[in-house]
Amino acid sequence: MPNYLSQVQRLETTSGNNKTAEDISGKRSICQSPKSYFRQINDRAGKFAYSTDNTFEQEIYFDNVRIIHQIGAKKDQIFLENRNKYNKQLSKVFPETPEKWTSQPVPEASYRPVKGALRWTALPTPAKDLLLQVGEEDLPKTKKLKAQAESLEAITWQLVVLRRMLLEWKTAWALIIEWHHATIEGLLKSLVDMHDDIRIQAIVTCATAALGRPRIAIGQGDSVQDLPEVLQPALEAALCDKNINVQMAAAVCQYAIQSHNPLARDIMQTALLNGNSADSWAAAQCLALDGAATYPVIKRILHQLFNKKNADTEHQSYMLLSHLSGKTTLIHTMLAVELNSRQWKDRIMACRALSRISGNVCLDIKHKLIQLMWSDWNKEVRQAAAQALGQMSLGKEVHDAIRVKLVQGNSQERVEALSLIGRLKLMTAKLLPSFLNSFSDDFMTVRQAACLAAGALQIRNTMVFKCLLDLIQGDPYWKIKASAIRALGQIGQVSPQLTDLLLWAVHYEKSPGVRLEACRSILALKLQGDRVRDTFLDVLLLENHDAVLKEIHQAMKILNLEKEGNQEMLQEIKNRIQTLNQKDLLTQKMFKIETAIRKLKKEAKHVYSQPKEGQKPLKLHTFLQKTFQDEVVVPRRPSEICDIEAVIKPVMPRTPNPWSQSPLLNLNTRSKGRASLVKDLRVPREKRIAVGPFGPDSPEL
Repeated sequence: MPNYLSQVQRLETTSGNNKTAEDISGKRSICQSPKSYFRQINDRAGKFAYSTDNTFEQEIYFDNVRIIHQIGAKKDQIFLENRNKYNKQLSKVFPETPEKWTSQPVPEASYRPVKGALRWTALPTPAKDLLLQVGEEDLPKTKKLKAQAESLEAITWQLVVLRRMLLEWKTAWALIIEWHHATIEGLLKSLVDMHDDIRIQAIVTCATAALGRPRIAIGQGDSVQDLPEVLQPALEAALCDKNINVQMAAAVCQYAIQSHNPLARDIMQTALLNGNSADSWAAAQCLALDGAATYPVIKRILHQLFNKKNADTEHQSYMLLSHLSGKTTLIHTMLAVELNSRQWKDRIMACRALSRISGNVCLDIKHKLIQLMWSDWNKEVRQAAAQALGQMSLGKEVHDAIRVKLVQGNSQERVEALSLIGRLKLMTAKLLPSFLNSFSDDFMTVRQAACLAAGALQIRNTMVFKCLLDLIQGDPYWKIKASAIRALGQIGQVSPQLTDLLLWAVHYEKSPGVRLEACRSILALKLQGDRVRDTFLDVLLLENHDAVLKEIHQAMKILNLEKEGNQEMLQEIKNRIQTLNQKDLLTQKMFKIETAIRKLKKEAKHVYSQPKEGQKPLKLHTFLQKTFQDEVVVPRRPSEICDIEAVIKPVMPRTPNPWSQSPLLNLNTRSKGRASLVKDLRVPREKRIAVGPFGPDSPEL
């Protein structure tokens, strides 16, 4: 059916003219199809008939389209009265004009008459750009043409429902229809074919053409038929076909052309009750468009809505239910039953449907939605119920209930009210005082819910901002600090005080969660500068938590902060650490300590010295200082200094012998409960000298 094709997608077809389209008033095509088909001027002329596959020749010879000569138009283009444009294929002119061989701008010369005409090297080809109107300039973008073409097309919601219904029905039956190339003669022949599938294909082709044709906004006195009158008797006769599937296809076609045939309505009623899934769903949609607000129709639509959960089905079902809701209250009653379903997804779907369907809602449904908003165990159900109440013009009830919960409710109710405020993005002057009091609530969960609600609202209020800063500075729980920092990052309001608090939190907070949220808020607020860079570099030296390190590296990469910073200090620290970690240096120091200890033992063994009055025993750190007094000792930070005496106290004897000069001589002694693994080879005289005149301190001696 070529003349029912959209004018935006013009296709050339075989010979023959559809007389039913001659009275259509409107603009013709504004786009030339890239394809061209072989056409012949007269089939009866046989081999002497002129035939061509060039689109330009087909239009001027076969379609009798005239050429329009415009004043000041380009010489290498041809304009037709149907607003199509073609480029001439002209021979080159030598010498070439300066525009082609120079890069400098050439001023436009005044128009001068030129003798003669250039020869055509080939037939004209369709131009890529389009002509909007005769005598007007070309539009630079095709999007404007598409928008103008769409504005001319008048599509109602009934047409959208019918197109979607037919598409789903064809997809369910795996029918692939190409109606653009179909002809009236071919359709008439297929409608009376002996094979059922061919008849079904022809009927569905007619239905697709009726719904797919362009809907141009025309005058009230004009009317355009969906299908040619020649096809109407054959399509009506298919309603009485002996095959049930052919009858169903014919009924779908009758609803597609909106003929309101009673026989097609009876077929749809039968398919709704006894048909398969595809036929019953298509029948329910057609009957709903026809205004049949019966229980089977509504039940089938709700069944499709609750079981086939996708966006297209929901939109289709909502339009049909809204159309029927003004005729019956059965829809609200059946949806109210689904509010008590055991499946939380069904309760959510019922809330959405109630919010999308027009009509008066009874008081019981309103109370049920309020109950679901506060007491349902699923968070998404509570949110869907609250949104349904708001969209059903019941927002005042929700607002008053939230206000009462915040002022008079217990801690759990206050948390639920704050969560609802954050999900609904609801804040008024009456709710603000109670909302501010939640930041100083005694319960930690209430303060955390207030922070989450403030972040979701993204409210830039001075009092809210001050409350969040107070929580960061004074709250004892790290989760509240992290929630407040996150809320400030979501709000996006930057101040010097906030910058100082975030940098301090990244550097000095004990909890890794607070440091992590502070780093994320710095990234969200896009804080930059030398202070931020230096703080991040200092944290990288001391931080031991992997998540915080990863977040800092990512923030520095996104904010384009250089990692050099104080390079001299970093290089000095690296050099000291590298010096201390040298294996040869450590081995040398160990040997030096062992040599000094061995020398001290020999002096105590062979040289006797009278103990002086007030002489203190030699300490380990004093011994090490004397040993390495000639070497440079690396200064350590206060955090690295430890109490050496407390560390070595468990391995030292209880009281040093005054006759020995150092406790280092007794390092080889064993405790009472342990037997010596090395045999004492000293002679009795050496043992008496070691014991001294006051007796042994240990029974082993």
